[in-house]
Amino acid sequence: MKRTDRDKTPKRQWEQALTDAYCDYRYHQVLDPLYDQFQRWKAGEFSHADIDKAIHLTHKKNQELYRLFTERRDYLVKLIQFDEEWFGEWVKDHPPPKGIQLAPQQVEPAEFPKEEQNDDTAL
Repeated sequence: MKRTDRDKTPKRQWEQALTDAYCDYRYHQVLDPLYDQFQRWKAGEFSHADIDKAIHLTHKKNQELYRLFTERRDYLVKLIQFDEEWFGEWVKDHPPPKGIQLAPQQVEPAEFPKEEQNDDTAL
């Protein structure tokens, strides 16, 4: 199958929508605070040193995101699914097409009732 044909498959389109949405979500997490800090700097609430530090920290986080989003597609798609809070909400509105097996979600450990100790069994 040619790449152009493969790009049109429901699986590929769903994966692309997933990675695009997650990329936007993660970049907003990193860049929105910097935007707010720029506004504070512009208003005179931040010093030059403060904004310089904010830019440097954001750049480091941006490099981490770049490494994440340049991973192989199949790995990235599975990795995104482990962000259970985000993925759980996203997948409600974007169910996978037939044939896509989702990564197993973590199961909360069962809570067992605490055993009651009576005075006869206590040592």
